Amino acid sequence: MSASLIYLIDNTLDGQGASPRELRAALGRMREGVEILTEPYPAVSLERVEAVGPSHIVLSGQSHPWDKYAPGSLDGVVDVIKNARRPILGVCGGHQQIAAAFGAPVGLMGRLEPGEGYEGAKRERGYFAIETTGDAGQEGIFKDLPQRFTVWHSHFDEVKALPEGFRRTAFNETCAIQAMQHENRPLFGVQFHPELFDEEHAEGRQVLENFLQL
Repeated sequence: MSASLIYLIDNTLDGQGASPRELRAALGRMREGVEILTEPYPAVSLERVEAVGPSHIVLSGQSHPWDKYAPGSLDGVVDVIKNARRPILGVCGGHQQIAAAFGAPVGLMGRLEPGEGYEGAKRERGYFAIETTGDAGQEGIFKDLPQRFTVWHSHFDEVKALPEGFRRTAFNETCAIQAMQHENRPLFGVQFHPELFDEEHAEGRQVLENFLQL
């Protein structure tokens, strides 16, 4: 099923992060004429998704450490992740949201020096290679891609353990769970940013294309 309406969930606090804008720009270039509805995470609910009726759902990255978000403010997104029967792609923080929704731990990659929040924390930022696992390159969002390719990263946090019901589909030396996929649903998470592709690093575009064809 090709995309007809993309529901893009803005996971940034007060719109302070670039991820939703970058995702919207990339998806718009790839799918001219397809409507992209962007809504902030506090407005998201399963009822809202059912009323809108999107073909695909995308979860953006976040702008701040997760403990800066008000308790309960992400409950609607969690409900959508667990219950919406549409293809869902979580990007960076959205990938972490999916893991947390299914009970897996999420936390800083590590600390380089003392500090609070992201201050002094280890960060993966730039173009880095990832490697897909097993038959991941034959299906889902990695279809027709090489086993090893390069994509853009920008994150301090990571998924620390695979949630139950998921399988790991990509990794690298810095982050053990670069991508994952639900075993029975079209539910995908990627720690990297496929929307930030260029001519030299075009594989991110293919990741998005594959998702939009689900």
